[in-house]
Amino acid sequence: MNIITNNKPRPLLALYELPEKAQAEFDYVLPDDGSCRFVKYKGWWHDCFDMQRTTDLSFSPFHYMGWHGIASDSYFSGVLVRFVDDDQVIVGRYFS
Repeated sequence: MNIITNNKPRPLLALYELPEKAQAEFDYVLPDDGSCRFVKYKGWWHDCFDMQRTTDLSFSPFHYMGWHGIASDSYFSGVLVRFVDDDQVIVGRYFS
């Protein structure tokens, strides 16, 4: 399993802080939800609250590597997040 990250914290943003075009992609989030939950990575916006927690995956090596969330692109690749604090995450990409 290969993981690529620069280990630099990225800010989490609330829905109202995103560009209007990006806000339309997340129509399942209530407009008055002020939670900091979105991060931009490789030109795409990701909802960190919509990712699967690695603690829910008993077979996941990512949990033991310190990653908190995973969003799969395919069976072999996806995006990982590690929460630094309430408003920052480190983002990485995994593939095999």
